Amino acid sequence: MATSRKLFASILWITLFAIIATFWLAVYHFSYDFPFYDDFENIVRFVFQYVQADGSRQKLGLLFEQNFEHRVIFAKLLTLLQYTITGKLNIKWLIVLGNLSLPGVLFLFYRYISKKQLSLLTFFAIGCLLFQVQHYEDTISWATCSLQHAPCLFFSLWSFYLALNRKNLYASGLLALLALFTSANGLSAIVIWLLIIYFTAPKRKANILPAFIVISISAIHLLTLTIHSGSVREHITSNIGTKFILLLSFAGQLVDSNLVASILPSAILGVVVLLPIAIVLIKVILRKTSDISQLQWFCVAGISTLLFVAFLIVFARGNDPDFYGYKMDRYKIYAAFFGVLAFGFYDGYWSALRFGPIARAALAAAALLFCISTYYLYYGNIVQYRRAIEANQLNFKWSKTIYYPLIYNDKQTAEYLIFADKNNLVNLESKKFPASQANWGIKADSLPVQKLENTSTISLFNSDWAPEDGSYDAIYAVAIDSLSSQPKYLFTVDNTYKRAFKQFYTTFKRPVSPGFSCLIYKPKMKSGEYDIHLILSKEGKLVHSYRLNKITI
Repeated sequence: MATSRKLFASILWITLFAIIATFWLAVYHFSYDFPFYDDFENIVRFVFQYVQADGSRQKLGLLFEQNFEHRVIFAKLLTLLQYTITGKLNIKWLIVLGNLSLPGVLFLFYRYISKKQLSLLTFFAIGCLLFQVQHYEDTISWATCSLQHAPCLFFSLWSFYLALNRKNLYASGLLALLALFTSANGLSAIVIWLLIIYFTAPKRKANILPAFIVISISAIHLLTLTIHSGSVREHITSNIGTKFILLLSFAGQLVDSNLVASILPSAILGVVVLLPIAIVLIKVILRKTSDISQLQWFCVAGISTLLFVAFLIVFARGNDPDFYGYKMDRYKIYAAFFGVLAFGFYDGYWSALRFGPIARAALAAAALLFCISTYYLYYGNIVQYRRAIEANQLNFKWSKTIYYPLIYNDKQTAEYLIFADKNNLVNLESKKFPASQANWGIKADSLPVQKLENTSTISLFNSDWAPEDGSYDAIYAVAIDSLSSQPKYLFTVDNTYKRAFKQFYTTFKRPVSPGFSCLIYKPKMKSGEYDIHLILSKEGKLVHSYRLNKITI
C-alpha cells in the first residue's frame, strides 16, 4: 500500500511539472515582443517621459502618477529595472516576469502541505487551475495585465499568510502596500491585513507602529487619487439584484458564460466558491472559530479580496448592469483564483466524509481535464490576439498607426514609438511578415467576397474559401495604396475552427473551417483608394495573395 501511494504521488508530481512546463512553453510561443493597448502608455510612454524628465523629483512624480484609478508603481519599477539593465523594453519578458507570480502562489499552498493542512490531490488541482490558458490576456498577450492582476494577488496572499503566521508584521504590511501599488484592487489587501493583525495579535501594542505606517501611506494614496468613474455611490446602489447575479457569475467564470451561452452555470459555481465566506461568518457568530483551520482563514481572506475586485467590476462602474464587460477574458485570472482558494478551503472537509478521497480524486481529475481543455477552447482567441499585435507592429512601420484595438486612440502614441525606435527600445521589425518580400504591384489571384459598409466600418467576408491545411501559419488582409502600390494598413482576419481534438493535441494547432471575415475600421485610415488583398504567409515568407476588393476612404 505504501509503495502504491508513493507511486501515485510521483505520478501527480510528474504530471504537475509537465503542466507547468507546458504553460511556460505556451507563454513563450504565443506572447509577442510588441506593446498592446495600455502597454503604450503604462510602459512605452512611461519610459519616454522618464528618460526626458528633468531631475529626480519629476521622475519620482512619474512613478506615482495615476493611471485611471490605479497607481501601478510595481509595474513601472519592473519596467525601469529591465530598461536600466538591458537598455531596451522587451514586452515578452515583462509578461514572463509578471507570470512568476503564479509559481509564487503555488509555493504558498505547498507550505500548507508541509503543515498537513492540504492534501497532495488538492494541491495538484490548484496547480491545474493556476497553470492553464483561460486567462491568456493576463498571462500571455498583454504585459499591463501580466504586471498587475496576478502580482497584485500574489502580494495580497503572501501578506495574509505572513500576518496569519505572525511573521514579520513590517514585511507583511509592505506586501499589502505593494498590492495596493500594483493595482487599485489591492486596496482590500490593506483592510484584510489590518483585520488579521488585530484579531490574531497576542500583544496588540506590537501592531500599532506597522498599522500606523500602512494606514498613513494608504490614506495619502487615497486622498491624492482622482476617481474618474462618476458617482460611485449611485453606481453601487442601482440595479442591485441584477448586479448581484452578475457578481455570482463573475466569481464562477471558470465556467465561461461566453462559451456555454448562459450565465446560470457560472452563477451556480459562483455560489459554491463564495460559500466559504458564509461558512466562516456563521462559525464566528456561533463562536466556533476553533473549527476553522489556518488554511481556511487564509482562503477566506483571499476570496474576500477577490470579492472586492468583483464588486468593483460589477457594481462600481456604472448604474446599469454590464452583461458583457464582466465577462472579458482579461478578468479570467480572478476566476482561476476564486477556484484555487475554494479548492483549498473545502479540502479539510473531505477527510471527514466517507467518500472524501473519491471526491478529492474526482475534483483533481476535473481540474486536470479543465486545464488541458483550455488550450483547445481558447486557441483561436490566443492566435487572434497575437495576430492583432503583429498587425500593429507593421501598421506602425507603414503608416505610424496603432490599429488595434479599434477603440484605442492616442494621437501621441506615434511620438512615443518614434522615440522608442530611435533609441532601440521597442522592436519594430517584424520577422513574421517582412514587407520587403512583397511585390505589391503584381497581379494577384482574385477571390470573391461579400461586402457590407456603413459610416464607420467595412466588412468583407467569404463563407466557402478553404485553403489546404498547413499551407500557411498567418493570414491577414492588407490595404495597398492605389497610387503608390505600397502597403499602408494590415487587418486581422477572423476564422472559425473545426473540431479536431486529436489533431490539436498532437500538433498544437486547430484546422481552420472554410470561410473568413475581415472588419475594416475606416476612422483609423487616411483618405484615399486602397486595394484590399488577402495574404498568406508561412515561416515569415509570403506564400499567396488574393485580390478581394477596392475601397475608398
